[in-house]
Amino acid sequence: MPIPVVAIQLEAPVEPQYVQQMLKACDTGAGQGACVLASDPNAHYARHLAYVSFLDESHQHQLIEVGERGELRGSYEFQRLKFTVDDLPSERWQAVGLTIASLARPGPSAEPRIPVLEPPQRIEEPTVRSWRGAVSARVGSGFLDKGASAGLGFSLAYDLPGVPLFPLVWGGWRTATAEGVTAEWWETGVGLGAETSLGDVRIAVSGLVVGQLLRASANRAESSDSGSSGTTGVSGALQLVWPASGPAGATLGLHVLQVARATEISSSGTVILETPATNYGASLGLEGRF
Repeated sequence: MPIPVVAIQLEAPVEPQYVQQMLKACDTGAGQGACVLASDPNAHYARHLAYVSFLDESHQHQLIEVGERGELRGSYEFQRLKFTVDDLPSERWQAVGLTIASLARPGPSAEPRIPVLEPPQRIEEPTVRSWRGAVSARVGSGFLDKGASAGLGFSLAYDLPGVPLFPLVWGGWRTATAEGVTAEWWETGVGLGAETSLGDVRIAVSGLVVGQLLRASANRAESSDSGSSGTTGVSGALQLVWPASGPAGATLGLHVLQVARATEISSSGTVILETPATNYGASLGLEGRF
């Protein structure tokens, strides 16, 4: 083991992880194995002694004193370090270690040695956006064998931490017109989804329990009539989102909705149209993350 250069005395208790960061930073400036704590068995071999004192209760203002063994402490070289609340504890203790190494390293002259400290690189943590809200244009089945419906869809999802699952709330509206009858479907559902990323594309599948309200009105030459009907069902959806991360993305989806029953629409006692129990559709929209 190399002979230590400086033995460090901490004037107040410090968490072990920060002590190790300080010693590692000190070794970086003074040489591998050059810095040890005063409690280390090899500390008595060290030529220099260092004292780390705290000048306030928050440990943001520190005094570093370094001198040769045998000298009076009052004649030691010293450096004051003042940190802010924005400085991470790891950054503070790396700065302390580098300062000790700078004061203990012999200089070419008797001029005071002022350490030039480069702040450690901060690692920017990625922004976590757990909520997702989306709006989309949607098309799907309308009346049985009578063309398509069109409308809007809305959704709100939350990414569960640590697992690729998300609870989902969904709502939609769509309308279709045929044979003088205009129908509006109002649908809402709750469910659970799972997702994975393929490159920069997020792939999600979800299943929902859905409630549906159908309102229909007929404006025919011989009569005018309206009515409503409600039912429940289940829905499954596949959605592609690009890009997978960031504040916003574009969505492309496919879905199938199975309700409990088909609905017949009649006017003056005559069945005019029928809505299918199974609805197929697609959507294209935008997603915001927050």
